Amino acid sequence: MGGATMRAIVVDEPGPPEVLQSRELPRPEPGPGQVRLRVAFVGMNPVDALVRRERLDWMPVRYPFTPGLEHTGVVDAVGPDVDGAWLGRRVLSRTSFGGYADWSLAPVRGLLQVPEGISLRDGCIWRGCTYTAWHALHRCARLQRGERLLVHSAAGAVGLMALQVAREASASVVGLCGGPAKVEWVRSFGFDAVVDYLDAGWPALAQAAVPGGAFDVILDGNGGPQAAHNHALVAPLGRVLYLGAMAGASPPPVPVGMLIDKSFSVGGMTLRQVEVAPGSEADLAMIAAIREGRWRLPVGDVVPLAEVAALHRRLEARALRGRAVIEVGGEAVR
Repeated sequence: MGGATMRAIVVDEPGPPEVLQSRELPRPEPGPGQVRLRVAFVGMNPVDALVRRERLDWMPVRYPFTPGLEHTGVVDAVGPDVDGAWLGRRVLSRTSFGGYADWSLAPVRGLLQVPEGISLRDGCIWRGCTYTAWHALHRCARLQRGERLLVHSAAGAVGLMALQVAREASASVVGLCGGPAKVEWVRSFGFDAVVDYLDAGWPALAQAAVPGGAFDVILDGNGGPQAAHNHALVAPLGRVLYLGAMAGASPPPVPVGMLIDKSFSVGGMTLRQVEVAPGSEADLAMIAAIREGRWRLPVGDVVPLAEVAALHRRLEARALRGRAVIEVGGEAVR
């Protein structure tokens, strides 16, 4: 690779993982309001796969584009109007694509400095999954001490962080995941119970796992037809919160009569609507929980950039656990 070019994964049109093509492109130069990152790691955010298939109306892209929403790196160039103090900083970019490349351009207004004590590898995943779980439980679902929580996709990054956030609130937490291997891994994080939803009788097994057979809060990032079981599993005055639809379809409509009779609520959340500013009390508390080891970051597979198409296929087959990480330049980037 020449000094003025770089590796990049490019999508020319929406489609399956095979549309992810490796190219050699000119190394970009930052414009006004931008910095250039020497990319270190990319978190395998499901958004990258959903956008690749053109399934997110609220996040359109122009083709060709390079995926890689959540990525870390070191700033090695700044635009003409950007403070030079950014040069050399370890940063996380979460507001623009481009991480599937040796260099990316990012708006400076969307950068976050990776805190000391957190590696660039961990830095590419920690904020998205940790902050999603914390805000979902505390700000949107209003989880109270001692309540019963059911977590769909418990083997995913948000599900595993939700367990740890809820445990600090002394909640009882039951996780749902698919297959013996995922069940075993999820149990290692300390759920009160783990249920395999490949078992057709999983709703009854989940009910049997908690006193009263119902849940005060249900977090669901899957959606799809199985989400109808949430209406029976939620307790009176409970809260069902949807974080996505990885099952490929939106949840079914809620029967209004049941909604009224049980007096439960149904809502949704995306992190961009609720995220707190860096340096806030909640922000510092979450950083401390990671640094001190109270929360275990759910890093799954770590793969090189050349294997990104295979990683997308595994994501769509629901074969990943935790949050996979794509290594581009690694910890040694400068």
